[in-house]
Amino acid sequence: MGCTCVRAASDTESTAKKYDQSVVVGKFQKQPFKINEPIECFLPNGEDVAETIDYLNQTIQQAEVTDHFVNIADADPQAYDQLFTQQRQKAIDNQSYRSIIESWHFQSLQQLADAIKTLSKNKSLIDCHWIVFYSIAFNIEYDTIAYFSKDYTNQSAENVFLTKKGTCDGYVHLYKYLCDHLKIPCKIIRGYSKGYGFDVRTDAPSEVDHVWNTVQINQHWYLTDSTWGAGFMNDQKGFKREFNSYYFLPHPQQMIYHHLPEYTRWQLLKDPISMKQFLQMPNLHPAYFEFNLELIYPCNRSYVQLLPNKAYALVIVEAPENVNLIADLKLHDEKVEGGHQVIFDEKKNLYCCFFAPNSIGKHKITIYAKYVVQETDLYSSVINLNLNIEEMPRNPISYPQTWKIFFDLQLKVISPVSSHIIRLEKGDSYAQIVIESPDDVELLGRLVDEKKNEIEGGYQVYYDHRKRYWICCFAPNCDGTCEAVIMAKRKSDKGLYTSALAITIKAKYIPTPPVSYPETWQLFHDLHLQVLSPINTHIIRLDKEDAFAQILIQAPDDVELLGRLTNNEKGVVDGGHQVYYDHRHHYWQCRFAPNDNGIFKADIMAKRKSDHDLYTSAVAFKIIARNISKPSLSYPKTWQLFHDLELKIDVPYNCSTAFLSDNASFAEVRIDTPEDIELMCKIGYDNVEEENQTLTQFDHEKKQWQLLFAPQQTGQHQLSIFARHRLDVEKKFNIVAQLDLNVTNLQNPIKFPFTYGKFVTNQCRIYEPLNGILESNAIILFHYVIPGATEVKLQIDTKWIDTEGYIDSIFQTKMKIGLNNVIVYAKYDQGNNYDALIKYSVQ
Repeated sequence: MGCTCVRAASDTESTAKKYDQSVVVGKFQKQPFKINEPIECFLPNGEDVAETIDYLNQTIQQAEVTDHFVNIADADPQAYDQLFTQQRQKAIDNQSYRSIIESWHFQSLQQLADAIKTLSKNKSLIDCHWIVFYSIAFNIEYDTIAYFSKDYTNQSAENVFLTKKGTCDGYVHLYKYLCDHLKIPCKIIRGYSKGYGFDVRTDAPSEVDHVWNTVQINQHWYLTDSTWGAGFMNDQKGFKREFNSYYFLPHPQQMIYHHLPEYTRWQLLKDPISMKQFLQMPNLHPAYFEFNLELIYPCNRSYVQLLPNKAYALVIVEAPENVNLIADLKLHDEKVEGGHQVIFDEKKNLYCCFFAPNSIGKHKITIYAKYVVQETDLYSSVINLNLNIEEMPRNPISYPQTWKIFFDLQLKVISPVSSHIIRLEKGDSYAQIVIESPDDVELLGRLVDEKKNEIEGGYQVYYDHRKRYWICCFAPNCDGTCEAVIMAKRKSDKGLYTSALAITIKAKYIPTPPVSYPETWQLFHDLHLQVLSPINTHIIRLDKEDAFAQILIQAPDDVELLGRLTNNEKGVVDGGHQVYYDHRHHYWQCRFAPNDNGIFKADIMAKRKSDHDLYTSAVAFKIIARNISKPSLSYPKTWQLFHDLELKIDVPYNCSTAFLSDNASFAEVRIDTPEDIELMCKIGYDNVEEENQTLTQFDHEKKQWQLLFAPQQTGQHQLSIFARHRLDVEKKFNIVAQLDLNVTNLQNPIKFPFTYGKFVTNQCRIYEPLNGILESNAIILFHYVIPGATEVKLQIDTKWIDTEGYIDSIFQTKMKIGLNNVIVYAKYDQGNNYDALIKYSVQ
């Protein structure tokens, strides 16, 4: 009779790691399905668990007293003592055996038999059988043509050796031939198996469909299957060669889950099982035993049903702490979207696997496992179960995709409930997911399209302190399917965020233009900030005459903002931003000026005024700039007081940098101010300020302040501007603005005359001489604007000089300079006091 069943496996199992057989067969196996205490499990969505737990326990207890319950135990437990286990594993791990066998290229079966006999000389029977097993499994390929054509002729040992192909009949005949040549006991066992095609079987097989071997070692009988040890049949009906040593002398109490001998004797079990029981038993893969799993529910069945009055079925698996489980639900070999959710109960080490079908039909449940510390992310198939749905529940549900961290961090989906899909139709622009979490957890979002490309500006995730939950908004940029991913981590964890939850969004009739979100940080929402303009977008486009982007932010009175503009290489754009509070309109004006074409990021940072810490990022927009005019607009650095006092820089216009013309000795800054404001200025080089390098004066013709800066060396200088109300003479000047001055060529450096406080307060101006150092004995023209004085005098060489050149605020006269300082005084009342205004030094 030919073989009609070969081992089947999923692609996941085909790439899984090899099993540690010393673990599989060398340890005491807990009896599967034996429940010693009532079980508990975690049910999602806050359901009352008591009724479900009672039902599960009653079902398990009922199974123990029915003919469905199978007490599976090896008939000869001494056969698997410690010595046997060690010798078996030693043979499997013997790389010398493998290397020698893999180097053989014999032309006849006799040559192979002789070589095996030579290699086996003086070896243990376990080693002899391993040499035979590996020789066959390594060299013989399963004959899929014969399998599907049902042509099982000529499966002799000789023919299988020559063609290097065979069905299971060919494998066992070759194994028996080689054992006979070694004169060691070996038999062929015919029976039934849960291999390729078993899932589509509707009733018990009418005839045997598989054969394997049993061998005697030291008066004990063992099972072995070199066919399944060689590889498996994949879903493409091809043979996948993948050696698996599990099928070399495994426990009978494990083999019985997929191998049922025709004669009960060769089950090698203490209590043999029937065909009915075999078919009802779950399909457990070899990895199930390696991972030391225990299927708690369903109890000793190959299928599950929907729980009473529920829209889902439940599978409960006990697993060691170092093992992770995942699962899937399939219908017609296609995964059911939102069809499963796996929850780990750390207290009981139980995995609760929920399965929610979305249509009628025969579904297949697969559970996979891997070690937590395993380097690869590949999982091994461990359990297959059936779920047959003949009538859909009244209120079907589905599950969003969840990761282990979702449950580890005790997250909970408040909305949407019991669904893995959010549908956007009829003008809906975004989906909202509401998540509850402990206080020490923070979330982050990501929206990806069908090709797993992230959708820029597609999400906004923040914690609502008033409602005490996370609001996660996701805005698709076009019709179609996308995935909303929510990532999480503990606040104390300095590592990256990890995926916790994913929900599918199906969008139709998305508005044009679509909604998008600027990047926001939790601080944005904690401080109750609001973007007034632009709305529903994360991008600002500048083209042609647009010189800057404007963002309007509403904020509470105790909050202050700061800005920063960076280019695509994350370099800060000097003079690229201006942020201030507009008291008249009661919002923050945030302006950003790119210095070139390209992509920029406008960052707005915030903090409470009472907070002495640094500003923290709150919101960010993307700026796409085209056709930016040259020279580009730039902003001097300004403080809030600059805008509160309604100051305006006229020169340089729309520029953060002052200029020093060729052959000029000083740079000029002109500022418009209200009448009650007075200014002063400083120049710094390498953080050092020197005297007489600045001159603050008022231009009465243009009604603006003229600030002059005389650098003494080339290089980068910083120009600082200060202001105060004229009536606040007892208060200090406060800084309001800063500009840069880059001096590359300086031919005639000068220093300005020293000016006294009354010079600025009375809004005086020097036409000439601007150079504060006069040449002795020279005749100099003095030309000033000195408003409001009754008399102006000069003091030269400590002598008072009467002048007649002061008419209508204009003082103009020529004088010969002596050897000492020259000081200009003005009298403002009827008394005898004169106020010093200007002082020159003489050399």
